[in-house]
Amino acid sequence: MRSPRLAAAVLIVGLLAGCTTSEAGEATPGKAPASQSEPDTSSSPSVEIPPPPREISLDGLDPCTLFTESQLAQLGVDSVKPGNGGGIKIYKDMKDCTLDKDAAEPFYSYSVIAVTNVDVSFWLNERRNADAALISVAGYPAAEFHTKGVEDSDCAVAVGVAKNQHLHVEMEPLSEDLKQDQICQRSEQAAEMAMQTLQTLR
Repeated sequence: MRSPRLAAAVLIVGLLAGCTTSEAGEATPGKAPASQSEPDTSSSPSVEIPPPPREISLDGLDPCTLFTESQLAQLGVDSVKPGNGGGIKIYKDMKDCTLDKDAAEPFYSYSVIAVTNVDVSFWLNERRNADAALISVAGYPAAEFHTKGVEDSDCAVAVGVAKNQHLHVEMEPLSEDLKQDQICQRSEQAAEMAMQTLQTLR
């Protein structure tokens, strides 16, 4: 069974490669940026991202507190483990949490990261190797995305909660064959739950 943190690392690194995303979820090929930290946005389309209903700061938030016992039961989660962003450059030192279903098959995992250095436009208005779309989660603007050309593996949802901040929720099936839309539906479900709890905490 793959390490959920390693799988998340592979997904994010793949997404950071050069490719332009659009609101409809179709990526338009283009010249790769000079570096991952300085993406070339000269030909990137601009997705109009609505403001959040109210800004919610993620500063100091432990993502493991975003799920109640009832929500964890609904997700089928067996264990909750805190982390530090998995060591990925863009999310380095960000607080994260891994929710695993690992007691019995089917095995799967959710990664939840409180990102406090970039907002949701990072995934919608900059060149990424991703199929991305603008969606809404609990009334908040969000980007739903997965690595371009890779199906039925992972799906992430980035919920824009404040300026330069977003909540990253990613689902990965480990022993169950799921279609891409099913994986994304589960990511959205977990993101909705996290946002419901977050709004009661802050």
